[in-house]
Amino acid sequence: MLSINSRMLIAATIILAGFLGVTGITLENSFRVNAEAAMKERLQLQLHTLIASMDQDDDGGMTLAYPLYEARFFTQDSGLYAEVLTNEGQPVWASPSMAGVHIPLHSGLARGEQRYEYLTISTGETVLAHSIGLTWGDNDSAREAYTFVVAETLQRLHDEIAAFRKNLWPSLGTVAIVLLVMLAVILRWGLAPLRRVANDLGEIEAGHHLELKGEYPRELRGLTDNLNALIRSNREHEERYRASLGDLAHSLKTPLAVLRGAVDASSQAPDGIRSTVEDQIERMDQIVGYQLQRAAASGRKALAAPVDVEQLVTRVVTALKKVYAEKQVEIAVDVPPALSFHCDEGDLMELLGNLVDNACKYCRRRVEIGIRLEAVQGQSGLLIEVCDDGPGISEAHLPTVLERGGRLDTQANGHGLGLAMISDIVALYDGHLEFQRSRLGGALVAIWLPGN
Repeated sequence: MLSINSRMLIAATIILAGFLGVTGITLENSFRVNAEAAMKERLQLQLHTLIASMDQDDDGGMTLAYPLYEARFFTQDSGLYAEVLTNEGQPVWASPSMAGVHIPLHSGLARGEQRYEYLTISTGETVLAHSIGLTWGDNDSAREAYTFVVAETLQRLHDEIAAFRKNLWPSLGTVAIVLLVMLAVILRWGLAPLRRVANDLGEIEAGHHLELKGEYPRELRGLTDNLNALIRSNREHEERYRASLGDLAHSLKTPLAVLRGAVDASSQAPDGIRSTVEDQIERMDQIVGYQLQRAAASGRKALAAPVDVEQLVTRVVTALKKVYAEKQVEIAVDVPPALSFHCDEGDLMELLGNLVDNACKYCRRRVEIGIRLEAVQGQSGLLIEVCDDGPGISEAHLPTVLERGGRLDTQANGHGLGLAMISDIVALYDGHLEFQRSRLGGALVAIWLPGN
């Protein structure tokens, strides 16, 4: 899932791109409209200058009485043209730039009538033509109607628009980049308290702190206070739960001891009743032992401190080598150096202790322990494998060994609670427990616990 910073930057980029795109199109259209208006004003000024410079000669034709200030009228193919037509469409005067050029003009305009129109001239170019109808003469009876026309190609207009566009879009792109960089800096500064909360939670997970400490913005204070309250409540609830189970189990031990002593002291009780009472006392004692072990199991914690797995395995192996010194069990360990795992140390000790103890108890001579980090379906976790060269466990007997008090070898010491306890701890961590045939010929117990 994308981070808040990435989401906001992506959203801002989309909005900014849309906004600047609309702005650029609007500015370009506005520039085009203004450029066309300026072109029309320029043509109008040139048309008025043309009219002021014209005069009628003795033959009734039109001639320039004063030179035009625009030199392009006198340059061929300059793109600026001027012409005077009669109402019948006959040209009576044309600028030198009109040489070889024909403009399909509309003649016959009424006096004072003006017109702007886009026309295609004989060269294939498009021009904007401005024309006006006038009458010319010394008296009303001799006045003749003429159409004065000034036209200019659109090449100059297109060049101006292209130059504006060439500068506009890179400028808007630069503005967008600057704004996005500024927004990224602002977001980083604004979201810094959230990163600080995440770092502080990491410190709690690493076991360096018990709760969130430090100054946070007012908007996050409620969140941090609630997190601290949740952490304290979870810790207190766990302590109460474990204390209650411990108290319950310990409170039963004294009555059980009294019952056991009474049965042992009673020599008059029938053998059947005595055997039944002893069996039930033994069963209750197993349950008490199991509940004491279960009370010690913490289960999966979101903020557990890391456990040095290699050091813990060394402690377990050292202790069990002393216990099974007479059997001379060979214990091989394969654990990566500095391997750590976030869990309750007591739970991991209980798992390894029971697994290795069972392997040593039922092996012939050799036990192998392998622990490593391994991902299952994309989730990282800790894989524990313990195998031996003993008789192994058949699939038919698996339900029995996982029951509380279930034992295949009734001659061995113990209450049959080890594998049941292991199964419960694995369930507390949402892990997996598997039994396989080891390459040594005995049982291979594999446990996978999710986590880092």
